[in-house]
Amino acid sequence: MIRALTAAVLALSVTPAAAQDIVRVGAVSLAYVARSSKAGKSALAEIEKFVKQKESQAAAKAAELEQQRLTLLKVSAGLSPRALADLQKAFDKSRVDFDRFQQDTRAELESMQARFDEEFRIRVAPIIDAVSKEKGLHFVFGLEQAAIVWWSPAVDISDDVVKRLDGVAK
Repeated sequence: MIRALTAAVLALSVTPAAAQDIVRVGAVSLAYVARSSKAGKSALAEIEKFVKQKESQAAAKAAELEQQRLTLLKVSAGLSPRALADLQKAFDKSRVDFDRFQQDTRAELESMQARFDEEFRIRVAPIIDAVSKEKGLHFVFGLEQAAIVWWSPAVDISDDVVKRLDGVAK
């Protein structure tokens, strides 16, 4: 996609009709907008709250699993083979449950982040469109997506997008 945009910019800049026009390019950091805007901060706080809750649950489950492991080690010598097998089976089940809990938590977190990204992009797209039109831009690059080796901060519209997203006037 970046190559296509670069080719389009180069094509516009060398055609006779466009020789009189200046191609104006802007850039936006969606990560900055997410971290700086009220909407982004709110959603990121919700994700952080989820992470802390799951970390707390994981720590409790890990402590419980460790306690089962220690119990299994302590009493293994004095138990019948059947009782030992039952204890081992319970421990193995708890370990599998813990692993599943971690996998489910990772999947849920990834889903929350993807949902946030999608909803945020949908919400911010018309704002980027409006700010870009006001500034007379022809292209706006996402700083996280493009392999930009140099750029002028003067073309960064991220602060304008944050202000507009937060409902602050120009």
